[in-house]
Amino acid sequence: MSAVPSSSSLTPEGYLKPTTSPSSRRFTDVTHPSTTVIGRGTRIRGDVASSDPVDIRGVLEGDCQTSAHCIVRGGARVLGNIDAAALLVAGEVEAGLLQAEKVEVRASARVLATIRARVVAIADGAFFQGEVEIEGARAASGPSLLTDRRKGEREEPSPA
Repeated sequence: MSAVPSSSSLTPEGYLKPTTSPSSRRFTDVTHPSTTVIGRGTRIRGDVASSDPVDIRGVLEGDCQTSAHCIVRGGARVLGNIDAAALLVAGEVEAGLLQAEKVEVRASARVLATIRARVVAIADGAFFQGEVEIEGARAASGPSLLTDRRKGEREEPSPA
């Protein structure tokens, strides 16, 4: 017995409809109603602490601590440490430590810091100077093997 999608779950072209809306797939796609926004043209001198998301579009000269996610937008600048649940950097950060469960550094970013996280992604073209400390059980188990989903091939880590 095989499962056949009902006609209500198909688009007019015959493709499956997504089960989630595209706007809810990434935390950067949805603005939380209680997000703290440091807007373009705004300079904050001092620390920011929040239990809600923090969206930095201006300049923060101080540390940022949030139990939610933090976004440093393109054109933004942070001169201080960041401790968040998840961190996305597209702007400039000069810090001693960036700490989160997941840290993503976009191609437009300029980061001078130590990154401490369980998952780290640094895009091709990003400027990064510092150290990366991987936390958690996977860090002790050695390098991860990557699978290129487009080719279905397994890539072994290059010998050191």
